[in-house]
Amino acid sequence: MLYLSRSRPRSAFKDLLGNANHLIITTLVGLDAVERGIVEQVPEDLHAAWSPKNAVNSAKRSRRLLLDMALIRAIDAVDVYLRNAVRKPALIQSADFRRDIDSAGLSIFKKLQAVEHHFKPFAPLPLAIIFLMVAWRNRSAHSEADLDAPQHHLDILRHRASDIADRFRGLDADMLLDRYEAVKPTTFKEVASLINAAHHFVEELDTQLLKTIDIERFVKDAVWASLGSSQRATELIEQTRMRRAASVWGKDPSDRGRAVLHLLKQLGFSNIAPKGFTGAAISTQLLIKIQEQTPKSVLTWANVSD
Repeated sequence: MLYLSRSRPRSAFKDLLGNANHLIITTLVGLDAVERGIVEQVPEDLHAAWSPKNAVNSAKRSRRLLLDMALIRAIDAVDVYLRNAVRKPALIQSADFRRDIDSAGLSIFKKLQAVEHHFKPFAPLPLAIIFLMVAWRNRSAHSEADLDAPQHHLDILRHRASDIADRFRGLDADMLLDRYEAVKPTTFKEVASLINAAHHFVEELDTQLLKTIDIERFVKDAVWASLGSSQRATELIEQTRMRRAASVWGKDPSDRGRAVLHLLKQLGFSNIAPKGFTGAAISTQLLIKIQEQTPKSVLTWANVSD
């Protein structure tokens, strides 16, 4: 068997937000040095003018900008995950679910509503926090749309304050909601906890999607996408797919199985199940079916239109 414990959309999410808290702290340390007067001149290799009238005020305002931008980055990372989840090889295979994500356009708010609708009752705490993040971001940006988090999500946060403190680094739900309702800016502690909640949300959604996918359809999509990659300037896409298929399924039967395994591992699968594995798995029977394809038959097998 082969195992898939983390999707490529989740890996893309982690690339965007993986060590965000560390980077925020690093920047805050630099701003603290400015505020304390330890840094008074711009480094020469920065090639920029910097002569603040009041370095302390500039550092404080920069801190506020940094936290606002970190909140935006976290929401954008969640949006990237959802957009990638509907692209082939699609984690979101339901036609209705995909339609709702696509029809949401640029609205992350509507995409989250689609998640809530199709995965009830899914991860209520992280989802409620993500809705709050979006509304808070929009308020700080003075957006006219999606200004308020849905009341039932605010109620979840209020009623499960102790769970929130346990799961999200001591986050005080009452203080968080009071600051949100008073339209106050987020603090570093709140931003760090909100970023942590975004990680929880994507992790739990990724797990649920992997549990429910049609694994053969997913592998077909993954193989088809792979066969269409690395197109040469002189090739038609059909020629690229045939060349790529021949490089794997055109091998001698004694080598073909290893070549297929190598390709599937490149696509994110592993022959070792992680501890507590909860993802998707290619059965031995399906693996043999894939390995027994020929260059011509694999193109027919993998070419599945929605």
